[in-house]
Amino acid sequence: MVILIRSVAELTDVPTPAWPAVREVFADARAPVEVLPVSPDAGASALYRLQVTTRSVLGALAFHTGGVLVDHGWVRVLGGGHPGRGLPGLPDAAGFPDDPAQVNGPPPALLVGYDVLGGRFEINGHDPAATGRPGDPGQLCYFAPDTLEWEPLTVGGHAAWLEWLVSGHLGRFYEGLRWNGWEDDVAALPLDHGIAVYPFLFTEEGSDIDATTRRPAPIAELFSWQNEMAARFAR
Repeated sequence: MVILIRSVAELTDVPTPAWPAVREVFADARAPVEVLPVSPDAGASALYRLQVTTRSVLGALAFHTGGVLVDHGWVRVLGGGHPGRGLPGLPDAAGFPDDPAQVNGPPPALLVGYDVLGGRFEINGHDPAATGRPGDPGQLCYFAPDTLEWEPLTVGGHAAWLEWLVSGHLGRFYEGLRWNGWEDDVAALPLDHGIAVYPFLFTEEGSDIDATTRRPAPIAELFSWQNEMAARFAR
């Protein structure tokens, strides 16, 4: 199979770039939003490695932002990356090589954001059933730390998901998972860290979030531990 690799100039030369519409979404947001800057080189590199155009919201975020923090940083939306704050770029989070010619086909799913508890937002690939994911191709799925299961989001695709994140509905989505004073705790974290909760959120003892013990933990460790626990329960 011949893979056509497009240059950054080709990926950005589009008639209707998505960035102006994305900026309007942020301007109308009903939740606190912080758009992190990205260096021109980092944005161009992220776009090239992803091989998506700036006509898409995914490409616009990769090229124009280092990422986006929603609701005091509770949710971190991935973009081109911001090393100074500890936020990876979209291709780094997905493990993409520097040379897109080395990618063997589209990924089974793409991580586009995560929350402070280790919950992950991913776009389904072309065959969700092959990876055991619910939902349709291109649909957003969420790995819930309080159930250790993937669940489809009814909001639709990536662009609709971004609008939903900033629309002020996160309080309801995370009902029962936010403790008194969470805003200050989350704001103090580097973006490559989340919060580990004990007793675990998926246990009966962990159902009262204010009665739990919480500590900062590297987000990669939270992902790995949750995957391990989910695999154990699946067995």
